[in-house]
Amino acid sequence: MALPEESRRPSVLGHAILQLLTRNSASGYDLKKRFFSSVGHGWHAYDTQIYRELKSLEGAGYVTGKVAKGRSGPQRRIYSITDTGRSSLREWLTSDLDVAKHKDEFNLRVWTADLFPEHTFEELLESSKAQWQASLDHQRLSLQVLIDEYGAPDGGAPAEVYGRQLAIDATIAVTEAKLAWVERTLRVIRNRKAGS
Repeated sequence: MALPEESRRPSVLGHAILQLLTRNSASGYDLKKRFFSSVGHGWHAYDTQIYRELKSLEGAGYVTGKVAKGRSGPQRRIYSITDTGRSSLREWLTSDLDVAKHKDEFNLRVWTADLFPEHTFEELLESSKAQWQASLDHQRLSLQVLIDEYGAPDGGAPAEVYGRQLAIDATIAVTEAKLAWVERTLRVIRNRKAGS
């Protein structure tokens, strides 16, 4: 089956959804929970974005949906990946990745540090530091849980788990680097104030 035209190819969020559906069929609510927890390490998405993307994926033939009786509530729509969806996912996974292009609101704000009202730049740094530290603690715990349950990525972890372990490990390394950068930057600010 031929893939749909370029304009109907899934977005990055669409491919994130497709990779989840290769493992299990799921409702929009189930997917929302996954984005809030594990997948959220790599790609954040709001509820409305997930449901809108599911509708688009279904309309383009990447997934199929069927109504199923809810476990304890109303009916829900369960989505499954199609062969077209699998082909698109494989194509996306093996395509070139432009790591130079990314959006980073934090860096955008740091770039204009001179425009912050007095002391508020340091407040942004301290707030970001606290958030990153909390995230780092959570990431380390998540990785340890996977290692305890499945083994290390370079050892006995099964194929469907070691990629998750490696992704969390990469996020840990980046978060540690951000925290080290914040500490250096706060020292720079203190030194600049002392020299004034």
